Amino acid sequence: MLHNTGMKIGMAVVLFFVLAGWVVALGGTAHATNECREQSDAWTGGGDDSIYGPTAPGRNAETWNGNHQYHLQPFPTPNNDEDQTYNCGIHFSLDWWIIAFQFYMIIVGYLGVFVEFFHTKQTIGDFYTIATVLFTIYTSIYVKLGYEFSAGEHDDNSVAQGYKTAASGGIVVCVCNYVFMYLWGSEEGASEGGASAENKA
Repeated sequence: MLHNTGMKIGMAVVLFFVLAGWVVALGGTAHATNECREQSDAWTGGGDDSIYGPTAPGRNAETWNGNHQYHLQPFPTPNNDEDQTYNCGIHFSLDWWIIAFQFYMIIVGYLGVFVEFFHTKQTIGDFYTIATVLFTIYTSIYVKLGYEFSAGEHDDNSVAQGYKTAASGGIVVCVCNYVFMYLWGSEEGASEGGASAENKA
């Protein structure tokens, strides 16, 4: 049984905000991926010229140990100019998979709201839980990377801007995913409870 019209409209609006946040995250990840391809040596760490190196903005060279390459996946090594696109593609592959999976869930969410055939409460709820956990991890890492590249300052570091943009979109996606899951299960649970009470009466 589908939700009532008011609940459908509410869930559709929430899914629209999920889509909006997803677009922002998509743009931020694309920017970070492109920056990696243009200057992939910065992702390998070690050297003074590296974004991860001891002389990067806000870095304390005396305490820097070169092991701060936080990401969903480590950067492939060794690196050379001929393999920039390949290495960056591997480095960001999990990020892109998470983004693709969230887009799939937006489509599934709309189908579940408006098409009775796809209105499977448990299945969609389970899939949204997985998508939300993945996007929460993605967002957490990108927030850390935004600080890592900019040292917490509002500067013109183009790499940091990409990570911060993606993190902003990820926050919107996560929050709206939680709201959608709440709306998705709340009314049906109440209806089932009401039906049980009527049967007992």
